Amino acid sequence: MDSMDPHLLPDVLVFLKVVRSGSITKAANQLNTVQSNVTARIKKLEEALGVPLLSRHARGVKLTGGGEAVLPLALRLDALLNDLGYAFGRRMPVREAKLRLGAIETVAAIQLPRLVSEFLRASPHVDISVQAGSSSRLVQQVNDGELDAAFVSRAFGLANIREALAFEDKLVVLAPKTIRTIPELFEASRKGLKVMVQRLGCSYTEKLLQLLGAHGSRPDRIMEIGTLEGIIGLVETGVGVAAMPASFVQPLLRGRRLALLQLPKESATIQTFIVSSQRSESSLLVSAFVDHCRRRGDIRRVLPGSD
Repeated sequence: MDSMDPHLLPDVLVFLKVVRSGSITKAANQLNTVQSNVTARIKKLEEALGVPLLSRHARGVKLTGGGEAVLPLALRLDALLNDLGYAFGRRMPVREAKLRLGAIETVAAIQLPRLVSEFLRASPHVDISVQAGSSSRLVQQVNDGELDAAFVSRAFGLANIREALAFEDKLVVLAPKTIRTIPELFEASRKGLKVMVQRLGCSYTEKLLQLLGAHGSRPDRIMEIGTLEGIIGLVETGVGVAAMPASFVQPLLRGRRLALLQLPKESATIQTFIVSSQRSESSLLVSAFVDHCRRRGDIRRVLPGSD
């Protein structure tokens, strides 16, 4: 079989842009070109490979079987060019290196700013973006190639995802001033307590619910609020309680009508993991960021079997 024309490599990156944006129109806007140009580049690549890569539908495009096969190769090409930009960007900005990070909101607010700012001092030519979301959504985005790495609240044990323990924290209960002790929390739960949660399925809230259940109590209702600020405001006005990392809520207590309840030791420890795709294992940039976190003492150990 003849080798592939290297002049088609830019078309592979156009294909990747379409996949990531979900439509040819959005990809054209991001590439600062017209839609017909993107369509022509995709068609040229399809003709060279001899298979269709994309099929159109009402909301954009989706991958064909051929597109599914090409996508991992396109991601590798993009990562390689990204690493070139990272490795040589200090001397010659051949391509701005991009690092796409995700984090649950408590980590994005507390631990991540320091890690990012220190990394950028050593590598100012790297363009870092941060996206907040739920752990399950962030892991899916890493798996789909939409993020390079993400900080999540639990280990998922997926075969194609590399996981490392990033840091540990203490889980506490944020409560109104009327609830000052854990026994009072149990009693309030038996009388119609509401538990605030940013998103349903939160692992922190699950630990609180397990503790309440073990003591024969359950909340009257779980209220999905959507923002951490909203949760704190509702707790302060006495609507209910919430489970949050101590590192996040402790700085917020001064001047607020809030109580912080320490959980029993067996329920208090929470862990944050940094996850990345096995495809990005060889990426210089992703590895450099993980190593930076390790040097700062934030990554304690790699989970067994993730090497």
